[in-house]
Amino acid sequence: MHVRGLIFTISLFVVSISVSFSQSNKLFLRKGNQCYKKGQYKNAYAFYEQILKSDPNNTKVLYRAGVCNLYRYSKEQALADFEKVYQTDSLYDKYLYYWLGRANHLNFKFDEAIRFYTSFLSKVSASSIQYKEVQRYIYQASCARDFVANPSSNYVRNLGPVVNSSFSDHSPITSVTDTFILFTSRRVTDAKAKEEYDGEPFEDIFFTSRNAQGEWSKPESFHLNTTGHDASIQLFDNDTKLYIYSYLHDGDIYLTEKVDGSWQTPVSFEEINSVDFEADAFMTKDGKTVYFASNHLKKNGDLDICFITKDAAGAWSKPQLLPSVINTDEDEDAPYITADGKTMYFSSRGHTSMGGYDVFRSVLDSATGKWTKPVNLGYPVNTPDDDLYFCLSSQTSRAFMSSYRTGGYGEKDIYEVLTIEQVQVEGLLVDEHKNRIDGAGYTITITPVETASKNAAMQTVNTSADGSFRVNCLSDNAYSVLVVHAADTLFADTLQLELEEEKNKSVSYTCMISLPKQADIDSTVVSVVARDTVIAKRVPVQQVIYFGSMISDLGPASKNELRKLIANLEKDSLAQITINGHADGSGPEKLNEKLSEKRALAVKEYLISKGISPARIRVASFGSQKPIASNDTDAGRAKNRRVEIIIE
Repeated sequence: MHVRGLIFTISLFVVSISVSFSQSNKLFLRKGNQCYKKGQYKNAYAFYEQILKSDPNNTKVLYRAGVCNLYRYSKEQALADFEKVYQTDSLYDKYLYYWLGRANHLNFKFDEAIRFYTSFLSKVSASSIQYKEVQRYIYQASCARDFVANPSSNYVRNLGPVVNSSFSDHSPITSVTDTFILFTSRRVTDAKAKEEYDGEPFEDIFFTSRNAQGEWSKPESFHLNTTGHDASIQLFDNDTKLYIYSYLHDGDIYLTEKVDGSWQTPVSFEEINSVDFEADAFMTKDGKTVYFASNHLKKNGDLDICFITKDAAGAWSKPQLLPSVINTDEDEDAPYITADGKTMYFSSRGHTSMGGYDVFRSVLDSATGKWTKPVNLGYPVNTPDDDLYFCLSSQTSRAFMSSYRTGGYGEKDIYEVLTIEQVQVEGLLVDEHKNRIDGAGYTITITPVETASKNAAMQTVNTSADGSFRVNCLSDNAYSVLVVHAADTLFADTLQLELEEEKNKSVSYTCMISLPKQADIDSTVVSVVARDTVIAKRVPVQQVIYFGSMISDLGPASKNELRKLIANLEKDSLAQITINGHADGSGPEKLNEKLSEKRALAVKEYLISKGISPARIRVASFGSQKPIASNDTDAGRAKNRRVEIIIE
């Protein structure tokens, strides 16, 4: 073939490919826009994602993909999408400033959010609905900035991939034994199941149990689910009664009772149900009051918390609204009353919300019989997105809630909230032979490291004559320990003391501080004996990333954990990283070996992409040869599908 003919043939081939891509993208765009207009963001994003593979700078598609990500997939990616549009054309659309405000707000970039919100206000009428809405967002971003700067002593932990799914999981309610949870999910259980208008499955009720090792079982569907929306509300009266939500008449509350071990047909709670929307309900322990969320009694249609009371004859009163100290012009939902009837937890989009629903606490004033001004539970319990359906364990100080936060497995996930307790550190000064030394004249200063919680405080104590000391520290934090003697400016080097997260107030740690000769000062060590923990100047730290079945890609939750790790690695340039990949025993071992290798390499590549030198990283893969749990259960297999990252 002549060269000219070859060039002509290649040109035709390239043109045909371009036409093919163009035709496919037009189809994807049309279908994506159809889903987008219906609010089916998950379905729309699937089409937009295909377009962006071949046309990554398409501003129109990036814009709408950003909206889809913000509502359904990744808030971080949403921000990246909107920023790319802004960099390409800052005047693309006045609402771009609105979305940049929202994306920055939800990504904890509050100053940037306020800047874009303010720019948006300058582009719309002060009488518009959006103007009032964005003014509210500016206030929320300001509140969020303050709460994040002053976090509470709580730890919020995801219940994990066995319980949570890639869909919305919410409304956890616990049994009296704290070993059983009912919750609501929009996960797919039947490929032929009907879809709601947003393109996702209807809500159903599921249940899961926790064994003695703290492992949750694979969730099972509750047998009273209907073809519409069903949601868990409250389990009470020694786990024999259950309130559920069902969307039969614009949303109503139903009661089912357990008789001879079986749940009976749900009965409508007529005293609170109306022609409008009833979203949630809670019966007090004494059985005399029911608090519930409804939009029936408010003219502007927002959800408010109402209540009914039972008289001596067993008759329920007419519904009444709680006063404005609780209810605002925004939505209030999900009331929860403690067993003594004196404290109410609820969620609100008003008050001092950080954004979306936040969890608040109000106390019943025994003198006046009125509820006090609600207090926001603060960060990290609350975030700039939705945090609600808060309920306390009946056995421990932990709580459960649902939240849509970065690092989750889908939209809303179920989390447990734990209180980080103060623990007692009992120390002893010893010489290089571990013998007690004369402790007179020594001062111990324990200082939280830079990454510690802001509630962790610096403390200084003097040693007793026998070389011992005692101090209380906030657990789940790292501290530097400085030993100073009156005769020496610095007798011992600065050491590292790391305390595990503790929920038990009675726990104490015992540590020995070895004071070497002045010439051997670099060998100074702090050993923490309790909890089988040994702390030295450099302590190997292990982090685990979990994967779904047959999955080797990193999800949002995994990347969130790795970002925390990277922040520490950047501060310690000498630390070396070992990445060990593992698989469960589900398939052939050759497949498991390949899968474990791909998982380990995915972590390595992510670390390198964030600036960690490849020279610091070692990778190994073990297939299914090193399980840490039984492969006979779903929970066990979920633990074995992992990458272990060891920092030394």
